[in-house]
Amino acid sequence: MNIKIRPAETEDVETIYDFYRVICKELENEKYSPLWQIGYYPGIKDIEDHIQSGNMFIAVNGNQICSAMATVNHGDFSSLHLFAVHSAFRGTDLSAGMMNKLAEIAKERKNSRIVLDVVKGNLPAEKLYLKFGFKLTGEKNEYIERVGNVCFSIYEYILS
Repeated sequence: MNIKIRPAETEDVETIYDFYRVICKELENEKYSPLWQIGYYPGIKDIEDHIQSGNMFIAVNGNQICSAMATVNHGDFSSLHLFAVHSAFRGTDLSAGMMNKLAEIAKERKNSRIVLDVVKGNLPAEKLYLKFGFKLTGEKNEYIERVGNVCFSIYEYILS
């Protein structure tokens, strides 16, 4: 396996959208889910906007996308969005590779920390973030039209 993590490019939009379509289908009836719905979130415009602003990164093995994430610079901190790993690559070190890339990007931006939120109780995601060194810093409730009230756990990673 020769996986490379790189910034996404405009010509990757459809491939990335197809990647998220697969992810959403896989997670449709799973116990743990980010509650994404393809076309609503993530949508093509989300992906295009992240690519245009230089915030979308993908891990590729040949022509196959293995993982994707968006990271937005907020000045003092970066936030993580749309992080997913294709089921064929779960249980590998790819998640750690993506987290390391996220930290590298945030350091290049001169951020002091990385902040993310995850649907409370999404144990695989929470376990990954804790393993990488994120600390639980709080919770927030948000109303999402298609699912109702959702509680999110907020995690923070301090960069050295």
